[in-house]
Amino acid sequence: MDKDIIKVWDLFRDGDEDSFSLLFETFFDTLFRYGMKFVSDENLVKDCIQDLFIKLHNNRASLSSTTNPKFYLLFSLKNMILDAIAKNKRLTYVSPQDLPFIATYQYLSEQEETEETEEVKQKFEQVLNMLNSRQKEAIYLRFQLDLSYEEISELLGINYQSARNLIHRSITKIRDNMDLALFISLFIRVFN
Repeated sequence: MDKDIIKVWDLFRDGDEDSFSLLFETFFDTLFRYGMKFVSDENLVKDCIQDLFIKLHNNRASLSSTTNPKFYLLFSLKNMILDAIAKNKRLTYVSPQDLPFIATYQYLSEQEETEETEEVKQKFEQVLNMLNSRQKEAIYLRFQLDLSYEEISELLGINYQSARNLIHRSITKIRDNMDLALFISLFIRVFN
């Protein structure tokens, strides 16, 4: 993890308002994209992020130091989304293990559209659809957000070895059906 962002976290904990703003600006997009992987309600995700930062601000003096503020924020946001789903009568409650991971993909530009053949895109989508929600989330956390196996296991509510096995099985499934490097490259580009 970037030592500068750890320093920003510690300054925020000590009451520095500029550091608080910097944390929000640094992680809002990442948190928003991650939150949208669980629910398709942009307002709910934005409200959860806002509530998370209000809670952090109000409790900053009691927050502990962390070696990965991004992980701390992702973990907190996921729990807030679960709580919001449980409280929202319009949404059906799901357990943390059954929370769907919405893996919508979008090619970003016409140039990217022409860079990849239609056949490659179809193969990518076919392989992606072979993965279940937990596998998609684990791949996203590992390759898109660069989290450790320990952090992934905590976010998914499973033990360390289960997280490693989940990612290994996912990679094996991908590798059996498509070039792994090409899949990961496309995955990172279209799930940004």
